[in-house]
Amino acid sequence: MSNTKGEEPFIRPLIKVETEEPVNRDRDSSDVAISQRTTTPVTSIPRRSVDSIASLGSVATTTTAAGNHRFTFSMDSKSGSQNYSPLGNNSIYEVIMNTRYKHWLQTPTNIDITPVILSKNELAENWNDSVTSYVNSIQDDAETFVNRSDIRNINRIEEMKLYQVTDDSDQDGSKRKYADEELSIINEENDAISQVPSFYFDKSFSLDNERIFRKVIEGIDLRLNKLSEIKSTNQQDSEASKIQQEAPYTELKDKLSDYLDIVETSLVSELSKASPQFFYALSEVDHIQQKVSDTVSDLDKLNITLKDDKRKDISEKIKHLKTIFKRKNIEKLEQGLLQVKLVLEKVEVCKSYYNKDEYDDSLGMIKSIDSLIRGNNDNDENVAEWTKHWPYQLVDLKSVPALIETREFLTNMKIEVGGKLAIQLSDILLGDVRSHYETIDVGKTLERLQNGFDTKTNYTELNPELQESIKEIIAKLYKCEELASGFNLYQNKSLTECKNIIKEYLPSGRNATDSMPVSTAPSSASLTGNQKDSSPIGDTSLTDIKQSTTGGNAPKLSTLIREQMPMEFQNMIVEIFTRCSEAIRVLFQHQKILLDVALNVIDADGGENRASENQHNMITQLDIRAGINEIIGVIQLRMGKILAVRKEITSTLRYDHFLQLYAITVLFIQECEAQSGEFLTKYLSDSLASQIKHCISCRDTKNTRTIQKKIELENWQPFIVNPSFQKDVNEIVSCVDIDPIAWTNLLHLSANDKENVKPETTSKIQGDAGIDTAQSGNRKSVVVGDNTFVASDSLLTAITLIRELLILSINLPSIYLSYFEKLCFNLLKCFNTYTIGTVTMPGRPMKSFGKNLSIMAETLDCLAEFVGIVQRFYQRVSDTTRDFVPYDPSNYASLLKQYHSSTERIYAANAPPPPT
Repeated sequence: MSNTKGEEPFIRPLIKVETEEPVNRDRDSSDVAISQRTTTPVTSIPRRSVDSIASLGSVATTTTAAGNHRFTFSMDSKSGSQNYSPLGNNSIYEVIMNTRYKHWLQTPTNIDITPVILSKNELAENWNDSVTSYVNSIQDDAETFVNRSDIRNINRIEEMKLYQVTDDSDQDGSKRKYADEELSIINEENDAISQVPSFYFDKSFSLDNERIFRKVIEGIDLRLNKLSEIKSTNQQDSEASKIQQEAPYTELKDKLSDYLDIVETSLVSELSKASPQFFYALSEVDHIQQKVSDTVSDLDKLNITLKDDKRKDISEKIKHLKTIFKRKNIEKLEQGLLQVKLVLEKVEVCKSYYNKDEYDDSLGMIKSIDSLIRGNNDNDENVAEWTKHWPYQLVDLKSVPALIETREFLTNMKIEVGGKLAIQLSDILLGDVRSHYETIDVGKTLERLQNGFDTKTNYTELNPELQESIKEIIAKLYKCEELASGFNLYQNKSLTECKNIIKEYLPSGRNATDSMPVSTAPSSASLTGNQKDSSPIGDTSLTDIKQSTTGGNAPKLSTLIREQMPMEFQNMIVEIFTRCSEAIRVLFQHQKILLDVALNVIDADGGENRASENQHNMITQLDIRAGINEIIGVIQLRMGKILAVRKEITSTLRYDHFLQLYAITVLFIQECEAQSGEFLTKYLSDSLASQIKHCISCRDTKNTRTIQKKIELENWQPFIVNPSFQKDVNEIVSCVDIDPIAWTNLLHLSANDKENVKPETTSKIQGDAGIDTAQSGNRKSVVVGDNTFVASDSLLTAITLIRELLILSINLPSIYLSYFEKLCFNLLKCFNTYTIGTVTMPGRPMKSFGKNLSIMAETLDCLAEFVGIVQRFYQRVSDTTRDFVPYDPSNYASLLKQYHSSTERIYAANAPPPPT
């Protein structure tokens, strides 16, 4: 390149690099050299003249252009402490490795190091060919750039240009002369740069390295290994010695300063070569920016012109679209009005179906009208047929105020249809219930209750005919969303039907139960499970049955119940319990049938109606088991109150009548528990337990009064014993080892027991006056085991009472054993006390009473045998009963001692006088 400031061409100096030993002139070595030069200026070193430097060109470059790099002996030194990072303070290493604040930052997160999101480039299919062609097109320029970036290649190019200029200017002497001068300057610079040893340009140049340091001070003796000379007294010799010691250091500084000047001169020369290119590039950038600004201005003008042209076209098209939308909206409005009109027309058709009792067509029309109002014509064939020629989608009319009354009318019509269908379903099912409990054989029902099942009849088999008869009704109820309500209606009617069973068999004035007042039941009557004291049973509750009346002058129902004969009352209880148990059994069959049919209908529907709000929880409401359990609780509650009315009368019943009343009540409780699978209410069982306790309490007083009156009226004469009575005595003797079959069979009920309870074959006690014993036969003794005793009327009465207590002990629950043992013990004790008391008075001998003391003694001896029998009986029972503890044997021993003492006194008083 030629210098534009001069008249003659200016040939740039070349930097000659030795090929035998290449010099590494990277940035680090240059910076080190320059920094050494700038930080340690030496003025004593001779430098080149100004003229020699000015010939290289006018470039404002100084030694400070290399920056503030300082010469250091350690290349690994870093700023700050290396305790946290080998790279210095606030380095990436310190952040990533978390070496300083470990207590708050565990690992770097996206907030600390934001992830780089790379853009997704979409490459064309021929990208490879395009890249290849582009690389080929710039290959020459790339090689040129690389050659120009390398100082060695630049030197060679400049040499070639120099020779070319020299050859081309042979005809012009001035050009050749100028080239010679420039070539000489370049050669001179190359010779100068070659004087710098090559190891200064190595990347690994470091004075810390001993070998490099020796190369730097090669040929110069710094006298590092010699001791300091002794200080001379002569001042002149001391100064001479000091100058001699500093001479090597001065020589080394001069050599290094010379090397620095050579490198600096070379750098200035190279920078002068690149300056014109740099300014040319800056001028090109300004030119390009001006063109870009002009182009943007032209584009803005073009954009404004296009907007003005398009604005008119767009406004016209918008007007056209608004007109189209307006017409379509008018058409949709007309179709919406037609849709409303069609709804009103179909409602009238639905009314006509309903008035004709055509419930299927009415329900179908209600469903279609509802779909029409909702604007849904996809799932309804009728709506699709009605609107098949309509151009637009149907509109949702639920929010239209004019149709609110119509929608309410359709809802009420659906409810009315569902109510009539529910009544039909209830009538069919209740008819099936009545056909079962009204036509039953009471004897077979009693047999089933006692045996648990009937081998000839399958009571768990579902009725397929009944299933088919109610399937269609249940499907209709499901369509009108009244299935759960229909089942609830059936539960309520079933409760009323079971109440009617009880009213049917109550004594005259049985309708009085409809007006019985409501009062709080005792605590023992609290319902368990799903039952509550507030359950709907108050309309016919018997909580205060003694005060209930039928109105007018009719007798009270409680009075009518108390006036019934024992046999009549027992027949009534058997009829009610057997028929109610049959009705409950059928109700549980219906529960299974209804649940099965309803679920099949829902599955067959495919869930079309499940989306409705009323059907969301319907499946959980289809099981009527809770309603049946409520019916059981109501029946038990009412029957417990009926039994409570005759509490006083029941306590005076004959023991076999009482056991039969207990048996039928227990059978009904067990049947209810077996059918429902849970114990629903304690009221009936508590009422029965109360009857038993009251009976035990009254029997103690009754037995004492009976024994006392018998002994007062006793003449102590031999009494005829019926053969059946001796059989009863034998059963008492055998009960010490086993329970007699005749005793345990008393809890077995049959149809004959319902019609007429078998009379007792032995003498019985009726009231306080006693009874007359049959005078058939001629035997007047009682055999107890191996002993025979003369019978008396009081003895037979006592044995009969003991037998009744033992029978009750066997058949009633074991929790009452202690009470019955006490009754037996008291009876035997009272008999001995009252008997001996009738013949012993102060100051009066026994013979003066006019009684047959021998028969009295026989009676006491016989009852003494029964003391041991009673003791052994309860001892045997206690071995098989967990919670029963019999009387202490000392009590029986004391009682037996009293009997022996009484008989000894009687025998002593009746003994003949000694011979004189």
